[in-house]
Amino acid sequence: MHESDWLQRTSPAFRLMIATSWLAPKSCQKHQEEAIRQAIGAKPDWAEYLRLVDRHRTPALSWAALGRVPDLAVPEPAKQELRGRNDACRVQAVRHCLQLGRVLKGFNRTGIPVMPLKGPILSSELYGDVGLRQSKDIDLAVAPDDLYRAQACLNDLDWHLDSSWFPMTPRQWERLLRTEQHLSFIQSQGGCVLELHWRNHWDPPGLDNTRWARSILSVWQGCFHQEMDPIDQVLYLCGHGGAHAWFRAKWLGDLARIHTAGRVNWQAALDHAISTGQEKPLLVCLQLLYVVHGLPMPGLQRNPSENLPSFLVESPLREIRASKDPASSSAIDVLSYLLRLSYYKKLVQPRRTWRESLSELAYSREDCRVLRLPDSLFWAYVPLRPVLWAWRKFSRLWAR
Repeated sequence: MHESDWLQRTSPAFRLMIATSWLAPKSCQKHQEEAIRQAIGAKPDWAEYLRLVDRHRTPALSWAALGRVPDLAVPEPAKQELRGRNDACRVQAVRHCLQLGRVLKGFNRTGIPVMPLKGPILSSELYGDVGLRQSKDIDLAVAPDDLYRAQACLNDLDWHLDSSWFPMTPRQWERLLRTEQHLSFIQSQGGCVLELHWRNHWDPPGLDNTRWARSILSVWQGCFHQEMDPIDQVLYLCGHGGAHAWFRAKWLGDLARIHTAGRVNWQAALDHAISTGQEKPLLVCLQLLYVVHGLPMPGLQRNPSENLPSFLVESPLREIRASKDPASSSAIDVLSYLLRLSYYKKLVQPRRTWRESLSELAYSREDCRVLRLPDSLFWAYVPLRPVLWAWRKFSRLWAR
C-alpha cells in the first residue's frame, strides 16, 4: 500500500478522514493504523476533521478506526465530539433495524419478494456490526410488478408517502415509473424515512431481471429477503457511487473493505460487468481505491483501465475533496456540479441514448403539482417545462 501524490497534496485533516472512513480487516490493519498515525502526526485541524466526518457520514467508522490505535494524541474536545456523533449514529442504526425488521415481516406475510439495499444489513455483512455504517434512510427494492402491492403493504404498516408526493393521474404515474426510480415514505410515529426502489437509473436496460434471478434467499432477524449475489452487490455499489461521482468517502470505504477482505473475485466481476455493460463503473472504482486508499490493483487480464477517459477518475477526486455536499453548495456550484455529473454519466454509461437523457430533462414531477393538466393534455408539459421551471423558482424567491 502507498500514499499517492494526490493524497499527499491534501490537508492532514482530510488524510485522517480518508484513513478512518472505513475499517480495515486484520490483513490491512497495520497499514491503516500507520496512515492514521501519520495524519495525526501532521497536526490536523480537528474542527476541519469533524466537518469532514459529517460531510462523508463516517462517525461510527471513524470512532472505531481511531479506537483501534493505541496511544493516539486526540484532543479531548474532539474526542468527545466524535463520541457523540458515534452514539447518535448507533441510535439511528437501532431505529432502522427495528423498522426494517417490521417491514420485512410485513412483506413476508403478503408474499412480496424484497431486496434490502445497503443500510444495516450491508453494515453487518461487511463489518459484523449493524451500527458502523451511517444511513439516513432505509432502502428496499421490489420488482416493478410488485410496486403497488408493496406500497399498499407499507400503508398498512403506517408508512405514508412524504410531502413531496401528491395524487397523480394514470399518465403521470406511467411517466413516473419510466423516469424515476423510487418512492419516499415516512413512518408516521418515528419519522424514519424509507425509499422503495423498483429500478436504478444507472443500470443498463434489463439488468434488474438478471439481478433478481441471481439473488439468494437469506434470513435476517427471522425475516426472509433476497440478497444480491456478491458480484452483483459489488457492481451495484460501484454503480451507486458512480451515479453520484463518488462525492462521499464512505461509499469508497465499503469497497475498500470488500477488496482487502477478499470478498470478491475481481476478474469474475469484470467479466460479468463487461457482459452487462457495467465495466466502466467497476474500473473507475478500482482506480479510485488505488489513488485514494493506496490499495493494489487486482491482477486483471490485459489492462482494461488504460482506455478509461481521465475525467472519470479526475472528477470523483475533485468531488470527494469538496468541502460541502453538492446539495448544500451555492446555486452556481450546484449547477456546475450537475453539469459535470451529466457529462460524467454520459462517459460512464455510453449506452444511454440522447433521447433518454432529453426525456428526463423534459420531465419533472413538480410540473404536475404546479399545473394540474388532464391526461388528454399531458403532452403539454414538455413545451411548458421552461415556463413551469421559471414559475417555481420565482415562487420560492417570492416566498422568501
